[in-house]
Amino acid sequence: MKRKRICLVTISPESEYTSRVMKGVLSQCKIYGYDVVVVTAMVSVCNYYKNYLHGELNIYNLINFDLFDGFIITPIPMTEDQNMFLYTRLVEFFKKCTKPVIALDKEFGDFPVIYTDDKTPFNKITEHLIRAHGCRDFDILTGPDNSQLTYMRLNGILEVLNANDILVDENRIFRGDYWYTGGERLANRYITGELDLPDAVICLSDHMAIGLINRLQKNNIKVPEDVIVTGFGAVREAAANTPPVTSYVPNQAKTGAEGVNYLRSVIDAQATVQPYKENFKDSLKLGASCGCEEDFNYTRAHFLEERDNTKYNSDDKPIWNNINMTMLQESYMAENLTAAEDPFSCLGKIYESKYLIRPYKHFYICLNENWLNTDADITDGYNDKIMLAVSAEADSMLHGWNNHVFIGEGKEKLFSRREMLPALNEEKKDTFEDPQVYFFTPLHFGNISLGYAVLQNDLNEQVGIGEVYRNYLRNINNALEMTRAKYRSTYLSEHDAMTGLKNRRGMEHAIAVKIAEASDDAKIFAIVADMDDLKNRNDKYGHSEGDNGINLVANAIRSITDDNEICVRGGGDEFFVLGVGGYTDAHLREKISRFKGYIETANESMTIPVEASIGYSLEPLDKSENFQIVLDKADVKMYEDKRSKKSGVKK
Repeated sequence: MKRKRICLVTISPESEYTSRVMKGVLSQCKIYGYDVVVVTAMVSVCNYYKNYLHGELNIYNLINFDLFDGFIITPIPMTEDQNMFLYTRLVEFFKKCTKPVIALDKEFGDFPVIYTDDKTPFNKITEHLIRAHGCRDFDILTGPDNSQLTYMRLNGILEVLNANDILVDENRIFRGDYWYTGGERLANRYITGELDLPDAVICLSDHMAIGLINRLQKNNIKVPEDVIVTGFGAVREAAANTPPVTSYVPNQAKTGAEGVNYLRSVIDAQATVQPYKENFKDSLKLGASCGCEEDFNYTRAHFLEERDNTKYNSDDKPIWNNINMTMLQESYMAENLTAAEDPFSCLGKIYESKYLIRPYKHFYICLNENWLNTDADITDGYNDKIMLAVSAEADSMLHGWNNHVFIGEGKEKLFSRREMLPALNEEKKDTFEDPQVYFFTPLHFGNISLGYAVLQNDLNEQVGIGEVYRNYLRNINNALEMTRAKYRSTYLSEHDAMTGLKNRRGMEHAIAVKIAEASDDAKIFAIVADMDDLKNRNDKYGHSEGDNGINLVANAIRSITDDNEICVRGGGDEFFVLGVGGYTDAHLREKISRFKGYIETANESMTIPVEASIGYSLEPLDKSENFQIVLDKADVKMYEDKRSKKSGVKK
């Protein structure tokens, strides 16, 4: 049977909430043998640089409902600081989805929702403040609305207060926003004396607690000496704050697993649903903001992960399987990619940098078909055709640039955007024996869509993506834009502005490459075409009509040029085609016939007919000779054709 495939639609995968949910989703899908596709922007929805954020959020335009059996959505990180634009857009988009969808921890359109148990953590936080610190006077900073999430957390606090005969003044329950600003607004009311300080303020999120603590301390109100503050979520910023925030780790991995279980009950109705196996213990995390001695396993854990400015023995091979930010920076990846002279070299250097994202099974760079054409930039969505530019296999022994980089000289591998990735369909051929996880992430420069990257692993690897991968992709984004700019500059210097064909400079560069790569028994040909009576046409009908004629002849010469041949506007009304390979006279005569047929057909719709003369030459390739010899011989043949017309003799 075809393996089931679940799509997790999320954002900011290195954040605590998303990474915890992802852990549960991947673990449960591993049990059931489901593939997982994670579609995610790499930054927070609060990102200050709106053009960059727009480019990141473009990845959601790639989703094709038909490729999946069910979807899991995480609205919480999509609505940070009450930013609703992505959330609103996705709700509207998923109205067209006919597959089962489950949301986690927040309403998402009319789809069902599974909630994390946030009541129990607030029971534990409140009990700790009463029993360990003797608190009796509480202020509560809640969420912005009466959502189920806010209700559950608030109810966890009130339940314990009531059980301990502590009266709750509803006027001391304040609306927040789950963001720094909610805490800062409440702090201002304490600072101005509008509100008296309580024994403790229980905040329903870490970010509000951080905003409250830092604003108070800047105004000489000390935490915890003057007032205790607690948060919720145990995010990195809370552990790193001064003082570290006493918080709680919610069991969001279980919520992710329950999302998978819900989908299984719908898409595999006869199959057994297995409870999530967890090693989740009481996760009250003690910082110093409540007055306890901080738990260094909590407050310093993130610093151990960062390891900035740490020196490493580069000869110690095992360290290269666990790249961190310091190692990424020391790799000089950004400088190496920026130095690439052309698109092929750029993508080849990206391929060579793949060790920086270990462990991985496959890594793909998928680019818009016309990503190099800066005149056709798009900001929303992707081209209908996508180019598989890099397909890196971790265990491949084949030379990378020849076997894993696909660009130029007819090497392009194109596929339909609706496929998202050819490898998603290879599972039908039992290519991947074990369930797979694919991380789809955007490639862009500012708001300009360039394509996307895909990191693939066996599901049992339980590998996520985070800060290293995010910055790795930023290096790729900048390199792709740099190579686009270089390519554009080179293109303009080697192409004719009117017709888009190569000019003489472009011709000389391209034919030199073909001659150098040709076999010893190859032949070289040149076709020369020239528009008849251009000066008379310009004088009689105007230069715009002359340009129409030039473009018609350009299209005619382009129509007989194969992908591996060079099509040139030599200047004015003169055009060339050159090629190196196993050509015959019959082949070239057929090209000449097609050229004349194109002109005749086009003239049927032209007010003023166009005439053109043409000739060719085919010679054995002599690498010591200049291509100009065969071009000159073709030029002679073209003039013979032109003279024969004037004399009335048909060639």
